[in-house]
Formats: sequence, structure tokens, C-alpha cells
Amino acid sequence: MQKNQIGTWIFYGACLLALLFGPGWLATAASWALGGVLAVHVVEFFVKRDVMVKAGGSMGGHFVQTLLYGLFHWKPLEDAQKSGS
Repeated sequence: MQKNQIGTWIFYGACLLALLFGPGWLATAASWALGGVLAVHVVEFFVKRDVMVKAGGSMGGHFVQTLLYGLFHWKPLEDAQKSGS
């Protein structure tokens, strides 16, 4: 697991702790942060779908990885495709 992915899990963990144990305003901020990240990652998947199709493999797997890691998933795929061309 890369450092970027570990940082992503730390962010998710902090948001989860804020949702479960934080005061009202902090829980609200965490839910907005998680909702915003989810929305951006869904859009990211459809914008960069062609990169994932060219990379091969399961589109379901790419979708889950993009929901979790966003650009930390598709950017290395894109860079590998550019360097391989």
C-alpha cells in the first residue's frame, strides 16, 4: 500500500471518528467531507473511465478503487499508458 493510500485511510478514519464521537458541528463537517469526496470520486470514475478500460481488468474493481482512492488509483494507470506509448 502506498503512502497516499494510507493517508486516504487516515482521512476516512478521522471522519468516521468525528461522525461517531464528535460534537454536532464536527460530525456535520465530517459527513459533508465524506459526501463531497464520494461525489467527486464518482465523477472522476466517469471522466477517467477510458483510462481504466485501456488498463484492462474488472471495471467493478476500478470503480471501487476510484471510490476509495480517486486519482491515487487512476493517475498511475494513466502515467503507465503514456510512458508505454
